[in-house]
This record gives sequence, structure tokens and C-alpha cells, in this order.
Amino acid sequence: MRLNPTNISIIRRLLVGRNNRPLKSILSRLAAPDLAALFSHLNNVEIRNLIDALISIDRSHEALLDLPDSRLEELLGRLDDAQVQAIIAQCPESDGAFLLALVDDYRKHSILESFSRQKRTKLEHYLNYPEDSAGRLMIEKVFTLPADLPAGEAIDILRMRSREESIYYIYCVDKDDRLIGVVSLRSLVTAAPEKHLRELARKDIISVTPETPEDEVANLVSKYDFIALPVVDKSHRLLGLVTVDDIVDVIQEQATAKIYATAGLQEDDRVYTPSAKSFKNRIPWMFLNLILAAIASSVVSLFEQTMAQLIILASVKNIVAATGGNTAIQTLTVVNRGLATDDFQFITIRKALLKEIFVGVQIGIILGITAGSLIYLWKQDLLVAIVICISMILNSIVATGLGAITPIVLKKLNFDPAVSSGVLVTICTDIFGFFSFLGIASLGLKYLPQIVTTGL
Repeated sequence: MRLNPTNISIIRRLLVGRNNRPLKSILSRLAAPDLAALFSHLNNVEIRNLIDALISIDRSHEALLDLPDSRLEELLGRLDDAQVQAIIAQCPESDGAFLLALVDDYRKHSILESFSRQKRTKLEHYLNYPEDSAGRLMIEKVFTLPADLPAGEAIDILRMRSREESIYYIYCVDKDDRLIGVVSLRSLVTAAPEKHLRELARKDIISVTPETPEDEVANLVSKYDFIALPVVDKSHRLLGLVTVDDIVDVIQEQATAKIYATAGLQEDDRVYTPSAKSFKNRIPWMFLNLILAAIASSVVSLFEQTMAQLIILASVKNIVAATGGNTAIQTLTVVNRGLATDDFQFITIRKALLKEIFVGVQIGIILGITAGSLIYLWKQDLLVAIVICISMILNSIVATGLGAITPIVLKKLNFDPAVSSGVLVTICTDIFGFFSFLGIASLGLKYLPQIVTTGL
């Protein structure tokens, strides 16, 4: 069953009666993403009734965890402590800790106190891990087998347990729960029944600690095509598992953050974000752009006398800045992507910089000659044609150089290159483009006046 205008209307009518059987029947047949989408069609009273209905069929946490974080935080703020406590009671501790992290500290303490000591201890255990870390993502229930178990017995256990739980890998542990290795299903079923798992296990396992940042976990899963990654402590005891399902969400968040960063936007600025918050997020970047544009304009003002002598310069100066900016952004995108996906393991930084600059030289020469020729045919002004040709070559070289080196330097300084590099590279390229174009024109007027007067 999928959400559509008809069943939305039916659900809204049924919500008046709260937890009635037809309402529960419809809600139980909707997928979690459709349940999450349903919230945007309801008013506050209907939302509270919907939460009660979802709690009664044990699906409240499924629906809420499919909401964007900003919407989820806002929704939790509308619910009373009893409702939040009921939702958290139904979900795994890792998800419960995530929900608790979205409420204020006073409410968090009050809700925690309402749970049994065992449940409270598990929730606090997750909350003690750093935010956006493997510890917050992991599930503690992991399928493991003793390393000294014979293969024949292991197959019997695997056959029985696979009906009850999801099994990603066959992890082998010792008597202290220290991770020994991982056994492939193929090696298990082809081994002699009396052979111990310790002998079959591959021991060079890639693992993470609970404190490992989630973006590093995502990179490992993406790089090695894992479907799960073990989480171990300093003694190599197996604590839990981070699955690919959770990592997909992290990768999507990273991609969104990088796209937004290039436009100077905060990640939580979405179409459903209140206008006041969107304004607050965007106005600082617009002021920064205004200041940087003023700096570029001040460079142009240094050459007002040159532009007065060659009025044509005013109509063609933006060609240099526009092509230089696009060249810089192309290089910047390639290098930022390389840093994000660890492409620099296949090439040295020096070679990558030289390659990008060489590409910039080629682009500059082709575009410079083309633009210079078109300007000469259009305006019959040889000086301007020469100026735009030379300045486009120089600006293309500088643009690719800045686009390549800026994100690398920012990365070395522990800044996010996706957030900072776009603004820096664009303004520096514009400033150099105006300076080179108008500066070369000034030199031409000073030392080559005959070209201006004769056009030869």
C-alpha cells in the first residue's frame, strides 16, 4: 500500500477516533518512508494522535527515523515526555540514543530516569560516544562463533540462527570476545567438519573503534565494498557492527553537505526550513560575497584611465573573469572529489598539480587565440585582441593552479575544502583576471601606442 491523496484523507478522518482498528490496519500496511511523509499533511493534534496510533502498533520509531533531522527535532519538541519515552522504549538502543540526542538536556535526563536501570545504562553507553562516530551508528547484536568451534557444528548453528537474525559475516571470537577473524561461507562449507574455525578464519580484518568518525567509516565501507564493519575496543573485543544501511545515510549526508557548501549554504537549509532560519543561514554568505565583489571592483577602479582610453575594454573584460572562474571551478571540483574519495593514493600531489596546470595552459591557449581572433574580427582592434589572448592564457594557468592547490592546502590545515575553497578560488581568480587584463592593456597603451592608432 502506498500513500496517496485518498488514503491521506481517510487517515485524517480516522485520526479523530484515535486508536481504532481501521486506522491501525492502514498504518500497518504503509512503508516507513510513507509514514514519515504523512506528517507533513497533518496538524499538531493529528500528529499527536498519529504518534499514539503508531506506538500502539510498534511502528513509531520506524516512521520518525525516516524524517530529516531538523524535522524530527521539531516534532520531538511537540511531543510530551511520555510519548517520547514510549517511542524510545520500542526501538534499539542505538536509535533510542539518536532520538534522545535531539531533545534538550533537561528532558533527556527526565526521559532517561523513566527507564529501567538496564535500559538506561545501555542508552547512556551510546550517548557517551562522540557525536557522528561509529559508536553511535553500531548495532550491538552481532552474530559470532567461538574460534575453537569445529566447522561441522558451526554450520548447524548458522543454519538455525539464520532464521532469527541477519547475518552479515561469520565473525570468530575467543572466550573473552576478542575478534580473531572472519570466516567466509565458502571456506566453511568446504572445510572438513572437524576443522576449527580458527584455522579457517582470515585474520587481517579491517575494523574501527567506537570513536572513529562516521565519515571515515563511510570511506572504508565504500572503498572495500563491505556490507558491515566490526567495531572493536582497545583490547580488540568485538563491541558491535556498523552496517551498510547506516553508511548509505552518512554518504548521502556528506554529498548533500558538499553540494550545499559550494553554494555557501548550511546543510539544514531545505525547502521545508522556516523562512527566518533560511534567511539567517544565507545572509552571512551574501555579505561575504558583497565584500569580495567590492574587492574585485576596487581592482578594476585602478585602471579607470585605461578603460577611458579604450572604452571597448569595459564590454569584454568579463570574458576573462568568466572563463577563468569556470576553469577554476572545474579544477576545484576534480581535486575536491579526489580528496573525498582518496584518489590521491593513485597519484602524487605534485603530479596532480602539474597535470591540472598543463590542462590549464592548453585551455588558455585555445580559448585565448579563439577569443582574440573573434574580438579582432568584431571590433577591428588589434591591441584588445592581443590583450585578451595573453590575459586568458595567464588567467587559465592561475585558475587551474589555484583550483588545484587551494583545497589541498586547506585539507592540510584541517579545514573542510568543500566549504572554504570555492569562495577563495573564485574571488582570487576574478581579481587576477581583472588585474592581468587591464594591466596588460595599460602596458600596451604605454609601449605600443601605434597599435592603438593604426590597428596594425
